[in-house]
Amino acid sequence: MNAHSKIVTDKKGNKMTKHYIRGGVIWLNYYVDEVRKQKSTKLKNTPQNIKIVTSKIIPLLDAKIATGEIYKKKPQTFGYYGSIFLKEKKNLKSYSVKSLQWQRVIEFFKHRDVDTITRFEIKQYLNSLNLKTSSITPFKTCIAGVFEIAIDDGVMKYNPALNIKMPRDKKEPIEYYSKEEVSKLINASSGLFRVYLLIAFNTGLRSGEILGLQIGDFEEKFISIKRSISKGVIGSGKTWNAIRKVPYPKFVLEEVKKVVSNNIFIFDTIDDAGKLDYIWRQTVKLADVKKIRLYCTRHTFATHMLTDRVVSINELAGLLGHSSAKTTLDRYASVMSSDTLDFDADFSLFCDTTVTVGKKMS
Repeated sequence: MNAHSKIVTDKKGNKMTKHYIRGGVIWLNYYVDEVRKQKSTKLKNTPQNIKIVTSKIIPLLDAKIATGEIYKKKPQTFGYYGSIFLKEKKNLKSYSVKSLQWQRVIEFFKHRDVDTITRFEIKQYLNSLNLKTSSITPFKTCIAGVFEIAIDDGVMKYNPALNIKMPRDKKEPIEYYSKEEVSKLINASSGLFRVYLLIAFNTGLRSGEILGLQIGDFEEKFISIKRSISKGVIGSGKTWNAIRKVPYPKFVLEEVKKVVSNNIFIFDTIDDAGKLDYIWRQTVKLADVKKIRLYCTRHTFATHMLTDRVVSINELAGLLGHSSAKTTLDRYASVMSSDTLDFDADFSLFCDTTVTVGKKMS
């Protein structure tokens, strides 16, 4: 009986499979991922069966262990672990926005056994999205997160999605409207869309945040941003600090109060910014200004707040609901000229350390 408890290794130090007898039946003693396993062959202890075990069963088992065919658990599909990933992220404030991208990833790989997906395939998929590197981040997050769950489940040893580097995005200048162009656009608009533009240009809110507004969100001097609507889904915002208060001009509320809506939302059944594309194109044409994305109302607000020195970068980050001032600086550095940074010519950060050095040292 003691023989089966001894660990026997080959010349390379690998633990070898051995047999032993228990209750007149031949049992196997082997290791998978350093974990000891014991299994009955259900063969009686006879010389003939011993020969079958040692010459056929044990070599076949060792081969399966060596190739990794035998795991502690059978790997599930990417879709299986993907559903767990979505459940774990359900309470994130940005779930309603990011889940659309995560579901797209899971749909692509869902039928594949999670341990068969290679790093090369992941990079190929990310490249096939034809998106800016900054826009690919949610997709990478999902893929890496799904693999982490598979690792936790004991079916994988490493994450093939970690440290995948994509080419840096080429920085493009921020597109925005001048004050004269904003006036033309607002004058060219009417009805509910005019109210939308007044809010957008004067607060810098995201499209989804505007569509998610209710009349009760307008407090004295501030709009309380509590939700966002995109593709018909109501969420709590894009970033952790999207829930915030944003100041607004008094005339904006006066225009909002004129809106007649049969819905709890000011913009009634408009539940996605894409539904505004047609009227936006018509308004741009009527105003006779250059055509840029409707989202650039936000860039226009941010740019003029900086160039007119109304707020600092940190204050602007708070107004826009960015997760950090670094995000704001990276995005709007191109519109910040030396004129925006008003330093005196005699500026000295700590103190004046000018020293007059004589010809001779005393």
